[in-house]
Amino acid sequence: MNRTFASDNYSSVHPEVMRKLQEVNVGHEISYGDDQYTAQATEVFLKVFGENIEVVFLAGGTAANIYSLKLLLEKPYDAAIVAATSHMFNDETGAAQSVLGAQLFPIQTPDGKLTVELLNKETERRAPDNPHSALPKVVSITQLAEYGTLYTPDEVRSIADWCHERGMYLHMDGNRLANAAVALDLGLREASGDLGVDVLSFGGAKNGLMNAEAVVVFNAPKSDLIRMQKQVMHLTSKMRYVSAQFIPYLEHELWRTNARNANELAKRLAEGLDAAALESTQKVEGNQIFVVMSEDLKEGLHQAGHHFYDWDTSKNEVRLVTAWDNTEEDVERFLTDINRLAR
Repeated sequence: MNRTFASDNYSSVHPEVMRKLQEVNVGHEISYGDDQYTAQATEVFLKVFGENIEVVFLAGGTAANIYSLKLLLEKPYDAAIVAATSHMFNDETGAAQSVLGAQLFPIQTPDGKLTVELLNKETERRAPDNPHSALPKVVSITQLAEYGTLYTPDEVRSIADWCHERGMYLHMDGNRLANAAVALDLGLREASGDLGVDVLSFGGAKNGLMNAEAVVVFNAPKSDLIRMQKQVMHLTSKMRYVSAQFIPYLEHELWRTNARNANELAKRLAEGLDAAALESTQKVEGNQIFVVMSEDLKEGLHQAGHHFYDWDTSKNEVRLVTAWDNTEEDVERFLTDINRLAR
């Protein structure tokens, strides 16, 4: 398949990561995370995110989100507040409810982002003295949000402060945190823990890794992290093949280089779409673009070999996502076909 703008999950694995996996694949290592590579990866995380963090390596984003909630929801009636567009609510097949038995309170937003105002409205109906409602204990935000929109540092900090004033926790689904940090010109810690995030799901598969995600714990109730990882069925026996991917990713700042390329290509693509008179429905702040596209144009692009997904069919909205391994040539080919089909 040609490189497309369907999803950054379609993208390849960075060559440096593949070389690291080849190195890992020589000889035997102790299983279940007691190997030298997991120890080295942990040390790299401590350097990047702070000496007081804990880190757990998992093989999927859904597992990372569920594990994060498992750490933070202390009582059986604790619940999490999420955006209605969030991956956790909309695209994880009810995993939080099925695996944890936890209730999620979704909030409708125009741009995928939660705000203190929206949180106040939601919690007004769920007072601690109301025994008929589960109690919000966690707010989960997605960075970048599912509409490609960006939480500013002030916005994250304001939500974190709101949570902590109420004895609640802030979880960040950082599936595209690298893209957000590059857009904000921040480091990974500056874009998460330093802003008051308690637990971070740190994604890698969308930005050059194969199957590696991590949960970074800044502040959470004390737990046996390994036993909890086993309970969510993600204590991988050959953990080194997951954890080692993060070594070059963080040490060599591949996260930054990869995300910068994706973001820059998204800007170039958005400019070309605007010049072709396609209406954008959201600001382009990272590597996702949402535009209105006629059925004829969409069908023509699909026939020309371009893959992308519908988003909101009620208004002919589609989503385009640039990945770390997309190129200028990919952008030009897409725009050339748009201009040809639009004649």
